[in-house]
Amino acid sequence: MGLALLSTSLGCSTSSDSGLPPIESDGSVSDAFVPPDTTTDAPVVEAGIDPCVGGVPLPSDTTYVAGDLCARAVGNFPHLRQITFSPDGALYGASSDGKLVRMKDDDHDGAFSESETSTFATLEGGTNNVHVDVAGGFLYAGTTRGVVRIPFVVGAKTGATATDVLTDAPAGGSHPLHTVHVWDGFLYVHSGSESNATDPMSPAYDTNRALLKRFSLTKPPPYKWADGEVVSVGLRNMVGYGRAATGKIYGVVNGLDDVSYQGVDVHADNPGELLVELAKGKQYGYPFCFVAQRLVKSDGTLVTPGTQLRYEGFGADHDDAWCAANAERPTSFFQAHSAPLDLTFFDGDVVRGGLPDHYRGGAFVSFHGSWDRGPATGYKVVWIPFDASGNAPMPTATKEASSFPYQTVFGGGNAAGAVDGPWTWSSGKVSESPRPVGVAVSPVDGALYVASDSGGEVYRIAGKK
Repeated sequence: MGLALLSTSLGCSTSSDSGLPPIESDGSVSDAFVPPDTTTDAPVVEAGIDPCVGGVPLPSDTTYVAGDLCARAVGNFPHLRQITFSPDGALYGASSDGKLVRMKDDDHDGAFSESETSTFATLEGGTNNVHVDVAGGFLYAGTTRGVVRIPFVVGAKTGATATDVLTDAPAGGSHPLHTVHVWDGFLYVHSGSESNATDPMSPAYDTNRALLKRFSLTKPPPYKWADGEVVSVGLRNMVGYGRAATGKIYGVVNGLDDVSYQGVDVHADNPGELLVELAKGKQYGYPFCFVAQRLVKSDGTLVTPGTQLRYEGFGADHDDAWCAANAERPTSFFQAHSAPLDLTFFDGDVVRGGLPDHYRGGAFVSFHGSWDRGPATGYKVVWIPFDASGNAPMPTATKEASSFPYQTVFGGGNAAGAVDGPWTWSSGKVSESPRPVGVAVSPVDGALYVASDSGGEVYRIAGKK
């Protein structure tokens, strides 16, 4: 059965006159900016189809959903990666084979049928994400070469010819794709590292890869990668990033594989997968440093979780003291090798009614799943809280175990509890071993949508009525 998808960042982009300020060097917003009121005057979902009906039910003996939520498989598109919504409730997504998809539940039956799913455009090479800039009138997509855009018209099932915005972004190696967003008149573009641990051949951070750049849209494209303004560096592979209602931008980062410290293999529980605030001048360690999740030094002392430590792959030029002075502590972090690939905030004027209100103020994060760890971890969606200042709680550790401050909302397991690691479900003619990538909250029904690139299923996670 055909089903459909949604957005990685609910904030359908705003133009430079939107009232939201550019990011400042300390990650704050300007004094003139007034954050949206998250407690009053937010829109409420109109009565309609029960969110726990429609699409394909997931078997309760293999699927875990938080107790106040329900999950349905509601669409399908092969190789689906990140997703996003336009204000009218149409879901747009990118596939790893270069296709952009549009889905919209026109008959309001709670699912995206084949007739409600269309290939919006086909791009040369793979794609990773799409971003709908309604105010600017374009749909942007990240590609292996950089960025393209297509004129955007609300309701159009197919797009016009894509034009190049950026064509010379670094693309070789293990992380060739680029994630793109548009906020406040700037085009933001991320580039991942060439390999697991690429030495920039310099004592300084790389300013070509493993970073986030931005380009002012006041100058018409195409742009040159070298001319982009560096925002944050030391980001090994930050596939997913998004903006909170405060105006601050946050990203989730896939950390180093096969890490040793003081000559000991510590990779099973290190490094933590980073949740970072993105702002001018911030630097997050890669490839010189890694963040300790659970690590005991040779003298028997437990390292404080979140501490930046020296990565031993590049000699002695950068020691622990250098890392402490030159690498930011993350906002928080996730379990090692869980592979977070996207996040979306449930805050600001996000529509009420589709999800329980106690999730407001936090972010949903997708875990694609590990390969460099046994037992395997990830393969789920979690929720992590943020306070009013944009801080998230930090994990804790003992010498025996780590404790994480986030909650699993969707993954393997059953009513008795969540089970970490790979899982499979089957219901009738539909089955999948989920590997979540895209997450987005619908502006129409207020539910969380999750895209998986394993079988291409799209899931709707909503509050029980």
